[in-house]
Amino acid sequence: MPGIPQKPEPTSPGAARGPISPQDSALYTIDMLEGLRKMADRQGHGVLAHLLELAQAEARMLTRASKSRG
Repeated sequence: MPGIPQKPEPTSPGAARGPISPQDSALYTIDMLEGLRKMADRQGHGVLAHLLELAQAEARMLTRASKSRG
């Protein structure tokens, strides 16, 4: 008798293929922060939305910095 199917565990973007690069990590972070920023904005949490936007700006700077090094 087959068992009950299990819901897969959430994984980080590089879990299946090993460690990810700092640039890939920053790009993933930018995407995640965008969703959170939109949610905060829709809920009327202006300060939180702004802080998340600042975090996105920082992550974008990190991607540019890693491109210039590599």
